Amino acid sequence: MASVSVSVDMKAPVESVWARLRDFNGLPGWLEFIRSSRLSNGGRLRHVETIDGKIIVEALLEHSEPHTFYRYSIVEGPDPVTDYTATLSARQRSAGVTTVTWSSRFEPLDAQKAASLVGHYDVLYRTGLDRLKTLVEEEASARQ
Repeated sequence: MASVSVSVDMKAPVESVWARLRDFNGLPGWLEFIRSSRLSNGGRLRHVETIDGKIIVEALLEHSEPHTFYRYSIVEGPDPVTDYTATLSARQRSAGVTTVTWSSRFEPLDAQKAASLVGHYDVLYRTGLDRLKTLVEEEASARQ
């Protein structure tokens, strides 16, 4: 089993960060690799299209407003992995600073490609969280 975890501190209150992060269908708003997203099955399945036309279907496993996180799994996708489960969470670190963590565990179909897949997800998570940081910090600054 391989795992990846990326955390980024954002200068914004957890409520502001979670307002953007909480939307299971909101990835296109902050993850530049995603062209579109639509929900089905009562909001429990997310169908995302990447900028290069790949389709990924993800299932929402858990969503907690009070604990500001959600957990999901990949049902179908182009990456050679099984048992992929990921969590996105926002935690108040201090007054006006929130830590967002995107982590996952998965089984590579080819053990020899595990390091490459870990690197792929690390770049994806870091790029997405850096973009989210820019957006929420700009919004927080505009409110001041």
